[in-house]
Amino acid sequence: MEGAASLRRLSDSVGVSISTIRRDVDFLTQRGYVQRTHGGALLQSTHLTTFEPDSDIAAETARDAKRRIGAAAAARIQPMQSVLFDSGTTTLAAARHAVSRGVRFTAVTNDLGIGRLLSGASDIRVVVLGGTVRPGSQTLLGQPGQDFVRSLHVDLAFIGAHAVSRTAISETSIELAEMKRAMIKAARQTLLLVDSSKFDDEAFCDIGPIALVDELITDSGLPPGIAAAYRDAGLAVTQVNGGGGNGEESEGQGKAGGDDPGGALEEEGGRNSADGGSADRRSADRRSADRRSADRRSGV
Repeated sequence: MEGAASLRRLSDSVGVSISTIRRDVDFLTQRGYVQRTHGGALLQSTHLTTFEPDSDIAAETARDAKRRIGAAAAARIQPMQSVLFDSGTTTLAAARHAVSRGVRFTAVTNDLGIGRLLSGASDIRVVVLGGTVRPGSQTLLGQPGQDFVRSLHVDLAFIGAHAVSRTAISETSIELAEMKRAMIKAARQTLLLVDSSKFDDEAFCDIGPIALVDELITDSGLPPGIAAAYRDAGLAVTQVNGGGGNGEESEGQGKAGGDDPGGALEEEGGRNSADGGSADRRSADRRSADRRSADRRSGV
């Protein structure tokens, strides 16, 4: 059976005793990674809406795609802008490339790791939101950070998500969803940064409809039908090529003046990055203006 293995096979593969493998499998079962079977284990096949991999594992998942998505996002930062970085591994990649560009801007984040990284650049002014550190991560949630972000007006927000369906964005906890909603409302323009493994799925709590964001930046693994459906709904979609998958491209990509910071961009109908990307971004700008106008009318 694909995705299944006996304890004996695992023991032989790793080179440890059966008793050690049994303890490891029990630990992985408790954390939601595998299902215990008689004499072995099976990879978790049922989607659990509150399951999240440990941060170290998440950082290695779709590593190459996340770096390229981050580079494409960081290339959008203009001098003297204010930019909000959501907590996450893909937004961390955007922060790394932002540092390498040497652009002067103000950064706001609810991630202690992103805050430390950005603070090492003399051109970047860093504001770290307050709150409570989420166990097992560097994410700050709750008060006073959530109220603080509601008082801000930033030019650009880089937001991550655990799952994206055809119509909505969702997260694994109520607290995460609340913080991301506040961040989106604080931004003139919101870019959703997610790799293609996150699509056609739902997590525990909705952040809101996909229409809340102005542009989606993902990798070329997103099925064409899904990308086309988003574009037909008016969402700007940028896809970066995946590369060789070893995650070893230069961290210097994405510097100001680079021709293609995230690998070749794939646009609808084979358009090149200059024509298709700018057209999609103009659409995103119009969506941002429409969303702010609607917010003002509704008193949001």
